[in-house]
Amino acid sequence: MKIAIIGCGWVGKKLAEYLTGKGHHVIATTTSPDKIQELKTVAAEVHLLDFSKDSGSQFLNDAEVAIFSMPISRISWFKGFEEMQNSFPKTILFSSTGIYPQENRIFTEKDTMNLRPDIAAAEKIVRNKYPQTNILRFGGLMGGERSLQNFFRNKEIRNPEKRVNYIHYEDILAIVELLINSDKASGIYNIVAPEHPSMGEVLNKEEVNNGDSHDSAQRIISSELLIQEFNYTFLHPDPKFFNP
Repeated sequence: MKIAIIGCGWVGKKLAEYLTGKGHHVIATTTSPDKIQELKTVAAEVHLLDFSKDSGSQFLNDAEVAIFSMPISRISWFKGFEEMQNSFPKTILFSSTGIYPQENRIFTEKDTMNLRPDIAAAEKIVRNKYPQTNILRFGGLMGGERSLQNFFRNKEIRNPEKRVNYIHYEDILAIVELLINSDKASGIYNIVAPEHPSMGEVLNKEEVNNGDSHDSAQRIISSELLIQEFNYTFLHPDPKFFNP
């Protein structure tokens, strides 16, 4: 299958490597000439594509799947994206759970009030152009070199009791592959590990009983819809045990 990953950042590069390893023909795009050689190690094709400039996208014409992995909150790509002439049988957008307000309660995909305007606008513009798009709202990206231990190596954590909404990149890869092979379209899914330990627990990897992991007294992003619709079992359900 020919799959385009439009905007190969940290997750996009890992996804390109994963899908290439599965035998797919991966087309990777970047806005930075400096990243071309690096991406050529994980993708069959690498192209410069910057929606904020006059960039042609004819090389995407044969792609069977387009995965939009642009920085979701940067509005500079809106106009160029609207001018795209490509059509795709299947499309996926990488979004963020940052779209939900900073309120202490449980959020599901049914929550549509007080969404962050820039992220909501980005989701809308992609859906308007490609109504079949499945939107994946990622929690905090973790795994490999990305860990709280690294982030707070020389910093003091101010609120260790705060519950986390994290996702391991290996689950992202598996979920994207699941959607590529699925007939479902136009869905919105929160992609967050189902366990929500406190930041202090993640840093210390201690089994501390702070109550239900879906504590409504904290801001919790629920991934129950994904679990139910796809019968998905997370590879890394508990951020306390993500790879350091």
